Amino acid sequence: MLSNFPHIVKYLLSLLPQNDYPKLDTFSFVSCWLSFVLDQSQTGMRCLFQRLNIRGIDIDISTFSKASKNRNPAIFYNLFVELKKRLIKEKKIDK
Repeated sequence: MLSNFPHIVKYLLSLLPQNDYPKLDTFSFVSCWLSFVLDQSQTGMRCLFQRLNIRGIDIDISTFSKASKNRNPAIFYNLFVELKKRLIKEKKIDK
């Protein structure tokens, strides 16, 4: 079941809008948070943005900070609920 986790997350992220905000769309915003939460090698948000900038993904930490204050947290709740449903469904299929 856990081997399918990255595929499920990628699918759920693909459902998020990628052009709803001019500077930092919802897809990128949620992807950044998930990267930070799931990657145990990162020591802080600055480390995350350094890695993104090295990869050519131009996201500024101040833009991300402003987005974090203004975005609706329901995005994460809905993502979690959908992820939980899919994992339960995958678990039932594996039995």
